[in-house]
This record gives sequence, structure tokens and C-alpha cells, in this order.
Amino acid sequence: MLGVIGDVVQDVVVWMQEPLRPATDTQSEITMRRGGSAANVAAFAGPRHPTRFIGRVGDDIGGYAVRRELEDRGVDVRLQVGAMTGMIVVLIDDRGERMMFPSRGESALIEHVDDAWLEDLEILHITGYSLASEPSAASVLDAARRVRAGGGRISFDLSSTGMIELHGRAAFTDLVRSLAPDFISANEDETALLRLVEGDGPGPLALDLPGTVVLARAGQDPTRIFRGGQVVATVPVEPVDDVRDMTGAGDAFNAGFLTAVLTGAGLEEAVQSGHGLSRGVLAHPGATEGPHTPPSRA
Repeated sequence: MLGVIGDVVQDVVVWMQEPLRPATDTQSEITMRRGGSAANVAAFAGPRHPTRFIGRVGDDIGGYAVRRELEDRGVDVRLQVGAMTGMIVVLIDDRGERMMFPSRGESALIEHVDDAWLEDLEILHITGYSLASEPSAASVLDAARRVRAGGGRISFDLSSTGMIELHGRAAFTDLVRSLAPDFISANEDETALLRLVEGDGPGPLALDLPGTVVLARAGQDPTRIFRGGQVVATVPVEPVDDVRDMTGAGDAFNAGFLTAVLTGAGLEEAVQSGHGLSRGVLAHPGATEGPHTPPSRA
């Protein structure tokens, strides 16, 4: 089973229909979706492989809505409950670029995770967003180490350069080094900031993690797979004609990659699976595959 632990919020997605008009109305299309990087990964993975999501919501309509949506995607949902579900306003301009205004609510307050919630997890995926504040950071890292001690593997998405800078680059580098995840997924800016990749080869941090597979995503450019001091493969990205909203594309990649790994795919094939799932979200609002029914598990 794939486990995912961390942030779950409601996304209020604002698609601007024209350039921003300060101090007056701007024509837009607004939708509300389940959000949070970790919850997005679980939602994309759920129809494809047995998946469990662990997080924290409020005792409110937002908490009910995100639970229901994840369950409808086939996810085994384990939620702690507090006061207020987090919310993020995502503003998408006419080029598909986004600005985010987060209020993380209970998603930043994850407490100690029950051992029973970690049972049978072959891979636990965590996100950098969940490490931005306490008590979530300590709780998530503790859960990851318990899964590792039980023979499971750890996947880590670095999440954002802003979050890394907020944590402190040196402290975040030390955290990654001590955790030594089996998989790291990161975009071009994140790999550069942490010196996972330098030029065409692995950087100092990747060399310090000889057992870690680094998935160096680069948007429309090929994804490079590093392990230790070697480039394992370079996987091209199929062009996408209509990129309207990049929200959740990285999360979809992670879900496609991890579910493929758990069904026996090799690294290159799993990255191709990640690319395919990521393409499916780029023309729809928020972290969603659109109005169509998601594929069923084999």
C-alpha cells in the first residue's frame, strides 16, 4: 500500500479571464477543490493503487468535503480532527501561472500518528510543506522513521523554494541528509537550491545520498534520474498543447511514479507514468483530472 501523510486543504481556484484590474472587478471563473500537495498525491494515486492518506482537518464543512472527495477516489482516509480546515486561494493568470495565498489551518498541526495508521505501508510519501511548522514537522518525520524501521521506503517531494528558504537552506539540507529518503522529487529550482543537481550531473547533496533516487523534474524539458554519482536515465516529456493551470502537476507526477513503482515498473517506466498523469491535469482547474471518471485500479 502507498501511504501519503501531510497537508490537506480546500483550494479556492480563481481562473482570471482577463488581466488583473486593480480596485475593481476582474472577470474570472472560480471553483473549489480539495487541495494540499500530500492530499493531491493521494487523490491521484487512489484510483490506481491501494492508497492511505493521513492528515488533519477541522470539524467543519471543509473537513467533511475533503474527506468525502478522497474517499470517493478510493483512498483509505485517516484524519485527525481539530478546529478549522486549511484553505488556499490559488490565483491563475491567463498564461497558467499561479499565485497562492495559504492559510494552512489544521493541516499544520498534525500530532503523533497512531501505529495502526502506518501498518502495511510499502512507501510513505511526505512533502516539504508538512515540515514548515510544528507540531506537523516532528509528527511527519517521526512517522517516516517508523515506516523506515518497519521495512518501508520513503518518498520526499521538496515542495517549494520559498518553503525551503523559510525553513533555512542549511537546516533543510541537513534534514534531507539525515532522512536519506529512497526517492526525492523536485523541480529545477529546488534541486539547484539544495545542490542536488549541478549542471548536467549530481550535486554535493546527491553524492551524500548514494542510496537515494533523485527525480529532477524540469517542466517541459526531460526529467533526469540520478542515483548517487550516476545519471540513471533522461526521460523526455511529451509536449502539451493547452497548459491552462499547473496546480497539482507535480503531485500528479509523484502519484503516477509511485504507483508505477509499487506495481513493479522500472525507474524510467515509472517516470513515464508520472509524466502521463501530470499531462492530464494541465488543462483543468486545480489539482484535478477534469470532469471525466478516473481510471479504475487493475
